[in-house]
This record gives sequence, C-alpha cells and structure tokens, in this order.
Amino acid sequence: MFHAEINRTLTAAVNLMNTSEGRHSAKPASDQLTSIESLRKYLTSQDSELKWPSSNLDRAQVDKVRELRALLHQIWGAAPITSTEPVERINVLLEGVGTRVVRTSGGEEPQFRSVPIPVSTQLADVMTAVVADALQFLVVNDETGRMRTCRGDDCDAVIVDLTRNRSKLFCDFGNCANRAHVRAYRARQAALREAGRRALAGDGASEPKDKLTKPSAAEKAAQIEEPTSESAIAAKEFRDRMRDELLEKRDKKDKKSKKKKDKKKAKK
Repeated sequence: MFHAEINRTLTAAVNLMNTSEGRHSAKPASDQLTSIESLRKYLTSQDSELKWPSSNLDRAQVDKVRELRALLHQIWGAAPITSTEPVERINVLLEGVGTRVVRTSGGEEPQFRSVPIPVSTQLADVMTAVVADALQFLVVNDETGRMRTCRGDDCDAVIVDLTRNRSKLFCDFGNCANRAHVRAYRARQAALREAGRRALAGDGASEPKDKLTKPSAAEKAAQIEEPTSESAIAAKEFRDRMRDELLEKRDKKDKKSKKKKDKKKAKK
C-alpha cells in the first residue's frame, strides 16, 4: 500500500507486538521474546531487507526491545490516533533520531525519500528509529486507522491493514475470519427462522415461507462478501489481492504515462 520500507517496517512492528503473551485466534500464546535466542529468532523471521543487526545481541538489547514492544502496544491501542497522548509517545521514540535523503532504486526518473538515522547502530536503537518513522508516516498521512486489533472473538492479536480498500479485519494466526463469518451467517439464519415463526403465528408481517430455505439475491451477494467455508474465504482473499494488484499496476502505468507526456511537453 505504501512504499516498501514502510510496509515491511509496519509488518515487523506488528510481528514484534504479537510476540507478547495473550490469545491468538482463541488459543493461548506465551511470551515469545524472553531470551537472546528468541530475539534472534524473531529477527531472522522478518524481511531481510530491513537489515536489522542480529550480531552482538545481549540481555540489555532484549530488555530494550521488550520496552519498545510495550510502548508500541500503547500507541497501537490508541488508534485511530486523534489525540496528542499517543503522538507524544511516538515523539519519545523519535528523540535523537535524524533523517537523511536517499535515492530509491528502480525507475527511469530518479526518486528520493527520507530515511531515519538511529542514535546508534545497536539493534534496539535501529528498530526504534525505523518503527517510529513508520508510525510518524501514518500519523502525518492520517492513516492510523490501519492500526488495528483482530476482530475475532477471544483474540488480541494486532494487525496492520495494508490493503488498498482497507478490508483486513482479522489476524493470520488461525480461523478468526472463518469463525466470524460462520457466526454472522448463523445469526442471519436464526433471524429468518424467527421471522418465519412470527409470520406463521400471525405475530408480524407475513413473509414468504420459502425465504427460510431459498436465499435472495441480496443474501447470495452477502454470502459472497462474507464466505463461511475456508475455500470461499481463500477465494475472496485471492480476488481482493488480485484487485489490489491490478489497481496498483494501473496507478503505476498512469504515472509512467504522465511522466512521458510531461517530458514531451517540456521538449516542446
């Protein structure tokens, strides 16, 4: 959704927070960041393009990363951010962090962006700088609504919605989405059965009897948007992903076409 560096940093921040003790998709999750080895395991599981240093780790670095994790939970829990308190927490993370301008790779025209300069090369300082920079990006661009907690029952996993249409509501730990869709489907069916019972009893507006067994076009559309089987959910996620990719390609093509037109105008 955003540029690659912001995307991978936000994903790593979510993964860091989800190492905390809690419940993921109705299953208990123990603290996964308690030792030097567990910190190294976390680092190796993140995008290698982050280039976070994993050598010379010690207990002090573990404790500092755990402190960063706790502060991120506080900031994430305040989303969407509309008050100054979580912003001040982000400013705490940004203390001493500088910026520099670098050229991005690829493309015919040179492109540049700013990157954070941590206060030191130690892991915790590097992580703090890049994560704080990504959070600052969300705040400045009014995108903190993408900082969410899974909507599944009995799940406190955090997520970041990087989809173009802001459609991600559930975590990837288990079957939170499937359970929610099944629950919604059963609730609709129960409501229909109750409406049918009242109609038969003369206790409300009459409704066609076959509505209980034969879904309407609107209900069929709702079932497509809220699938209940794993295969249907996977198909919907694939459709959404393909749509996002097509829109992104279209945007890139439009930008490229605009650049060519601007060049022609400049030559004239």
